[in-house]
Amino acid sequence: MSSHVGTHVDAPSHVLPDGDTIGSVPVDVFFGPACVVDLPGRGEISPEALPRGTFAAPRVLFRTGGRTYLSPLAAIRLAEKGTILVGTDAMSVDPQDAIDLPVHRTLLSRGVSVLENLDLTKVPAGEYQLVALPLLFRELDASPVRAVLVRK
Repeated sequence: MSSHVGTHVDAPSHVLPDGDTIGSVPVDVFFGPACVVDLPGRGEISPEALPRGTFAAPRVLFRTGGRTYLSPLAAIRLAEKGTILVGTDAMSVDPQDAIDLPVHRTLLSRGVSVLENLDLTKVPAGEYQLVALPLLFRELDASPVRAVLVRK
């Protein structure tokens, strides 16, 4: 089984040669206040497309319908606003044809963890408590998680 199967979190070592592995990422990144933002069918999410409520919590989860991805500039904006985790219902925060994974690199190099392939089909936009704990594969670049949202 790949560590990138299903809903999973990526560690910096996924794209950064000297980046932390999943066992080195502080566990508190993966639980706490989160904001679900509804941005279906957009293709690329630019900084201008980020709604005002995006920054209501330090963990931002994008409900997109699965085909939407962040622009590197939107990733920078999220990091600058204090986001510590970005999640998506898409398979990746990058476009499917991205080879060098610029959004992964942008987020992970700025200390923002990446949570991908979430099932947000029945989750309305709003504020929640997120629990998405990785398995303790100390030296791997990712881990499957069971993500749970509890309405605030």
